[in-house]
Parts: sequence; C-alpha cells; structure tokens
Amino acid sequence: MTSPGQFNKTISVGHIITTIGLIVGGFAFIYDLKNKITIQEFKIHAIEERLERVVGRTDDQFDQIMDHLVRLEEKIDNMSLTNGE
Repeated sequence: MTSPGQFNKTISVGHIITTIGLIVGGFAFIYDLKNKITIQEFKIHAIEERLERVVGRTDDQFDQIMDHLVRLEEKIDNMSLTNGE
C-alpha cells in the first residue's frame, strides 16, 4: 500500500505522447514566431526606405519653394526700387 505522499514511478504511453506533443508544439510555435518576426522586420525595412524617399522628396520640394520665394522677393525689391525713383 502506498501513502498519499509517494509518487508512482511508472511512465505511461500517454505521458510520453503528451511530452512529445508539447515538444513538437513548442518547436512549431518558435518556428512560427521566427517567421512572423522575419516578415515584420522586412515590412519595417520597407517602410523605413519609403519614409526616407518621402523625406528626400519633401526636402527637394522645400528647396524649390525657397528658391521661388527668393526670386519673388528679388522681383518685389526690384519693383519697389524702380517705383521709388
């Protein structure tokens, strides 16, 4: 007769199958997680490249606007100088 505090040292087929299932499930989870991380890294890299292109275009457009403003300022100065004489 065994007392309630003692463990049964036998291993059943159910325990082995459950353990194997947990190990396989763990590996499948890790593999899926690794794939998801790789996909997210690729998406983040693509978004970073797109943002760099947008910033470059915005900077170019800003430079063009500043050039136009400088030309307008020069024209206004020339007009005011010729009208003031």
